[in-house]
Amino acid sequence: MLDSKLLLTLASVIETNGFERAAVQLGITQSAVSQRIKQLESLLGQPLLIRSQPIEATSTGKTLLQHYKQIKMLELDLMQHIKPESSDGPLHILSIGADADSLSSWLMPALLPLMHQHGLQLRILLGEQVPDPTAAQSTTHLSGWLTHSSSTIYSSQCLYLGDMHYQCVCTPAYLQHRFAQGLNTTTLANAHAAILHGQHARHAFYLQQALAYMGDFPYSSLPTPEAMLTLIRAGLAYGLIPQEYLDHIADDAGLVTLGTPLQLPLYWHHWRAEPAIARALGEALLAARQARGKVQHHTLAAITARSD
Repeated sequence: MLDSKLLLTLASVIETNGFERAAVQLGITQSAVSQRIKQLESLLGQPLLIRSQPIEATSTGKTLLQHYKQIKMLELDLMQHIKPESSDGPLHILSIGADADSLSSWLMPALLPLMHQHGLQLRILLGEQVPDPTAAQSTTHLSGWLTHSSSTIYSSQCLYLGDMHYQCVCTPAYLQHRFAQGLNTTTLANAHAAILHGQHARHAFYLQQALAYMGDFPYSSLPTPEAMLTLIRAGLAYGLIPQEYLDHIADDAGLVTLGTPLQLPLYWHHWRAEPAIARALGEALLAARQARGKVQHHTLAAITARSD
């Protein structure tokens, strides 16, 4: 059993980026901090920190930091059940990572009932801002995060939530102006795409999969589907928009689709050991996606028919 005092010291050194600052935070001497770190490293038989500027955690150090954060969350959950009368706001704070596509469409409606029921406070980190959950300098413990990848990290597991569907859309005027000669190598190489920040590879994959195009393309990178759609509606670009976002806007009838929809799996990543409220959150997301899946094929059929 690892000494929680030693784990606390390691976490403090990593998160404050220094032995001296950790000593101030913990109310002990810098020498005591060094001794605790050496004791933990001796116990495990390997270094946990790279003594550089800034200080870096080794792979094992990062794993221990994540382990410590999970322990603290489980302890808070335990105290909430043992002494519910002493529970306060911080016991109900969860940090989650979300992609802009989910946040703009289905995620918030799925979270609202849980927030009402449990007085839940959320910290949502968006898209490229979502940190590596094991990052040494991250003070944020993610209870879970949404991605299109099923790759897990130490002590985590993923839950398949269903698929996200994307329609490649543009205005009729843009279609006539840029694609009058069809969707071919020449037109796609010159057509201006609107893409989500960090999703150049997704757009390139779509062009290859749905339109058999593997070349370069001009594009503007935007932070949200809303911003992408503003550019598209202005007749300046085409782009992949989540079907579920299109479902929520009233004036999308003026858009036409290019090619077939893109379908990507969506996963909820969470920890194997997690507090009850985090488990409830994952269950709520799964229920929302399952309900969505029952109507998804009807919506896609309607959009396809409208664009023909």
